[in-house]
Amino acid sequence: MNTHFSIISHGSRIFDARGLVACYGVKLPEPQEPVVSVIIPIYNQLEYTLRCLSSLGKYPQKTPFEIIVVDDCSELSVYHALCEVPNIRVLRNFKNQGFVRSCNRGAHHAKGQYVVMLNNDTEVSADWLDALVRVFDSRPDAGLVGSKLIYPDGSLQEAGGIIWKDGSGWNYGRNDDATLPWYNYVRETDYCSGACIMLRKKVWDQLEGFDLRYVPAYYEDTDLAFKVRAAGLKVYYQPHSCVIHHEGKSNGTDLGAGLKQYQVVNRVKFIEKWRNELNSHYPNAEQVFRARDRTYHKKTILFIDHFIPHYDQDAGARNIFSYMQIFLEAGFNVKLIGDNFHPHQPYQSFFEELGVEVLTGSYMRGNWEHWLELNGAYLDYVLFSRANTCERWVEPIKRTTKAKCLFYGHDLISRTFMRAYNDFGDESYLIQSKQWKEKEDYLIRSSHATFYPSEVEVQELRARFPEKIIEALPLFFLAPRDRDRDLRIHERAGVIFVGSFGHPPNLDAVKWILTEIMPAVRAILGPIRCNFVGRNPPKDLVALATENDIFHGYVSDADLRELYNTCRIALAPLRVGGGIKGKILEAFYQGIPVVTTRIGIEGIPASSEDCIVVEDNNQYAAQLASIYPDCETLTKLSENAYQRVLKYCSKDSIIAPFDKAVDGALTAAKAK
Repeated sequence: MNTHFSIISHGSRIFDARGLVACYGVKLPEPQEPVVSVIIPIYNQLEYTLRCLSSLGKYPQKTPFEIIVVDDCSELSVYHALCEVPNIRVLRNFKNQGFVRSCNRGAHHAKGQYVVMLNNDTEVSADWLDALVRVFDSRPDAGLVGSKLIYPDGSLQEAGGIIWKDGSGWNYGRNDDATLPWYNYVRETDYCSGACIMLRKKVWDQLEGFDLRYVPAYYEDTDLAFKVRAAGLKVYYQPHSCVIHHEGKSNGTDLGAGLKQYQVVNRVKFIEKWRNELNSHYPNAEQVFRARDRTYHKKTILFIDHFIPHYDQDAGARNIFSYMQIFLEAGFNVKLIGDNFHPHQPYQSFFEELGVEVLTGSYMRGNWEHWLELNGAYLDYVLFSRANTCERWVEPIKRTTKAKCLFYGHDLISRTFMRAYNDFGDESYLIQSKQWKEKEDYLIRSSHATFYPSEVEVQELRARFPEKIIEALPLFFLAPRDRDRDLRIHERAGVIFVGSFGHPPNLDAVKWILTEIMPAVRAILGPIRCNFVGRNPPKDLVALATENDIFHGYVSDADLRELYNTCRIALAPLRVGGGIKGKILEAFYQGIPVVTTRIGIEGIPASSEDCIVVEDNNQYAAQLASIYPDCETLTKLSENAYQRVLKYCSKDSIIAPFDKAVDGALTAAKAK
């Protein structure tokens, strides 16, 4: 047929096939060694198909993909129009086969490592495909991953699906605000609608695709999800893969007519097949909090911090991140509230992809107490982070939940201010010490268990609160790392200071380095380079820098590792402060020797074999200048410190103190 003259009727309009394709501006990438095969079954509905294809070309993905359109015996004009679209494969059924068989046929011809079933009445968005792949990359147990489905007006169509004991199903969140937190974290789910789902091709083949008992359509996607779990894998919902679905455009919405009637017929078949599995599900509309992410018997813990942890910015945020990881790995259902309710990015999305429900945004800001009233019964534990942040949360938590409250204090700030008062005699320090002591004591008295990183501070608190569980908790978990690329000490040059410029002890340390320490060292050793890492250094400090003092600002973790690897010594000249110094543990882990002070090393179980501790601050520069050329001693310090920090920051050293407060749940999970 001459496609120049083939026409398609659509309502009252007549379109030239080639012109219609051009009208939608479909420009698709040429598939080269595709990682994913996108299968799009169609039956007529050309305009929706072209709109779908156009969206696939509009949002480039990092993951190479091919497109296979399975034309289920549409009008010839539709087929010829699709043949005008470059860089797709069109498979035509010469007899109508229905949705299920069309999908299976398309997957049979797939070349990718993954297959995506995508309805033709959908439109994808930015990151839709890469987001699905990320779930498989991060979760070896992923068997099927589905997208968030929204209506054209932006309201939610489905955030995963719930199947009840009677075999009926919910499109979770239907018609609600798609931006609400409980619809926006990666989680397990009973099923995902087949409008957009991804599986590994080998898993699809192993499960023999959609079960033909559900021909022509409906319940085949739910059945596939149940088959995935029966094979020992999991079904995940990925909210960051967002797809517009023009629901009902393919098969209508009337359950008593056309293909839609099979939704009722096939439910009976589904119940017959999965009756035993369904017995473990909740009755219809009950326990939605647990049903939505299959957390039937899991413990739930709510973290409350001042805001979403910026884990790559400071040690306090990084250790909260480490603790979340421990609880996630143990199978806990983890929730997070940032006290300012601001959806800081990219951190919010990062935690959501880990499986943390991040309770931020304008709705939560205005309704957090209502959220507690609705969901407090499901909370087993609440972990408060920072006394000043969490004071206002204690009474509402006590009123609405039976959760055990845990308090993580980071460092005993009242003690730090009292020490500053004793050292400098400034009355303002005494006032602040008393204010902080009231907050800290209130949280300790209100909590079932309290944690601080510094053993020194823990001993002091145990003496004051002998009836309470008070444990020392390492800042973060550190696993052995590949050190093959580390430069030897004699190949390195210069020193480095890493720390947040929003922390007063760091400001004091940097000023000391610039005005006293490095000038004295350079007078002995010559122009040694000094590197400063931290976001937004104050202008008055930068103004003190010489040509050998380099302020790098914020750097990524990868760049920081490379910078550590080029420097000979890490500086931690802290004259004030408390708690455990994350910068010292990080330097130990990166294999760089540390020169610090008595306050810097306080609370860390290290010795003179691990680092240089200057007892008299007036001798800091002299000792730094003395040790800098001694590569043999520095090498020994580096190795000893690395082994020390691995032992101190092991996963077991975090699990053990937490277990005293969470009824042994972490150890029990590890045993499994």
